[in-house]
Amino acid sequence: MPQIITVELSDEMYNYLERTAQLTHQPVNTIIEQSLAHSLSPLLEDIPLEYQVEVFPLLQMNDEALSAEAGQTFPPDRWGMYEALLARKQNAALPPNEQAQLDVLRREADVVTFRKAYAAVLLQQRGYRLVPGDPPGKGA
Repeated sequence: MPQIITVELSDEMYNYLERTAQLTHQPVNTIIEQSLAHSLSPLLEDIPLEYQVEVFPLLQMNDEALSAEAGQTFPPDRWGMYEALLARKQNAALPPNEQAQLDVLRREADVVTFRKAYAAVLLQQRGYRLVPGDPPGKGA
C-alpha cells in the first residue's frame, strides 16, 4: 500500500517536477518516486550477508577512495593459485588443506568483486562516468 508523506519543496523544485511530469505525461508522485529510486544507494541487504561487513565501509568513503576501490584487481599470483586449484579439483577431489586454500581464495576474490562493484555503483550515483579501463571521471 502506498505511503503518504509531506515534503517541503522550493517553488523552483516543485515547478521543475511539475514540468517534468507534464512533458512525460506522468503524475508528479511518479516522477518523485523514480528520482528517489535512482538516487538512493543500493541497500547492503542486496549484498550477501557474509560480505556485508567488507562492503559497509564503502558507504563512508570519499570519491577518491571509492575510485581506488573501483580499480582494484585480484592479485595475479593469488588468481594463478585459484585457477590451478580449480583445475585440479575438476580432475579429482582436493586434499582438505588445498580445499581450504581454495575456499579462502574464492572468498578473497568475492570480496574484491563485491567491493569493486559496490564502489562503482556509488560513484555512478555521485555523477561519475565509469568506462572500463579508464579511471572514473565526472560525467557530462
